[in-house]
Amino acid sequence: MRQRIPFVCAALLAPALAFAQPKTADEYYKEGETQYNLGNFPQAVEAFKKGFEVEPNESKKAAYLYNVAQAYRQNKDCSNAQFFYKRYLALKEDDTKKPLKPEKKLEIEERLKELDECARQQEAIRNKPPGDLPDGEEKPETPAEPTQVAVVPDDDPEDGITKTAPGGAPRVISARLVGGGAKVSAGDLPIPTLATAALLAGYPIAVGDKLIIEVGAGFTYTRVPYEQSSTMEQRTANLIGLVANVGASYEVIPKLSLRGDLGAGGLFFTGASESPFTQDQPTSGTLTMPHVRVGLSADYAITPNVLATVTPIAFSYSPPKEGLRDDIKSITAIDFMVGVGYRM
Repeated sequence: MRQRIPFVCAALLAPALAFAQPKTADEYYKEGETQYNLGNFPQAVEAFKKGFEVEPNESKKAAYLYNVAQAYRQNKDCSNAQFFYKRYLALKEDDTKKPLKPEKKLEIEERLKELDECARQQEAIRNKPPGDLPDGEEKPETPAEPTQVAVVPDDDPEDGITKTAPGGAPRVISARLVGGGAKVSAGDLPIPTLATAALLAGYPIAVGDKLIIEVGAGFTYTRVPYEQSSTMEQRTANLIGLVANVGASYEVIPKLSLRGDLGAGGLFFTGASESPFTQDQPTSGTLTMPHVRVGLSADYAITPNVLATVTPIAFSYSPPKEGLRDDIKSITAIDFMVGVGYRM
């Protein structure tokens, strides 16, 4: 019985001894990520700072400083966010093994400029004495809140930096409204360049640091004026496209992205009864056809949420529908459009 006592004591003390072991740098890092993802930014700051203190690998320490800055920025503490972004840049300047990429450095420098005004306003508010303001004096504006970011795991496990999604803002929905001209082809009919418009919207999914895949829908509208042969009356038909759309945007340089779209759905040709498109024959209603649309665009981020977008070419194709004149083997369109986009 006495021989068993040491073993029993060891079994009882083992959990306590394990609990008493100090956390490793990796454990602090994981704790910081967890608190960050839960929105507990002060706790994330403390965990990343403790991880920095105990991290034995000098090449990994910069990642902790970056994450501390991220957490301070999320907590709207602009001064501390500035300080730790600068400390991160300073540490990476001496890193010959894994130097900072130029585009990442530019991104952080732009962020420092945004934080500068916020920090000055916060400092002015802290230094302002309490009490009513004198006549004619205006209150300082509330400092702009730092842009919220979505945490995306770094694709380089050695660096371990908690990165932001491309563009520096969370992506819940993205929409683009564009307009321009369309060259529509339908058999041998002479059709002038027509005005056209499109609305694309979807849910963006960040894939890596620069690529965003967007899944959603697209709507296009083209007004088609024509002259009815029998009455010489001016009428209007409409080409309405509705597609399920997949888009892919790749950031080639900061603020500038190239985007491709592929959509498939239906084309609805309304108002075409007794028109040149039907050889002046009546139709039972809207002519519905399968529809495929492919587009190439360039997006420029005016702000983290507002885009200027140019679509130099978008091509759409629909096979013929019964009721159209015989020489119409397909309805195709080549579009050129410009517009704006909004991300939130």
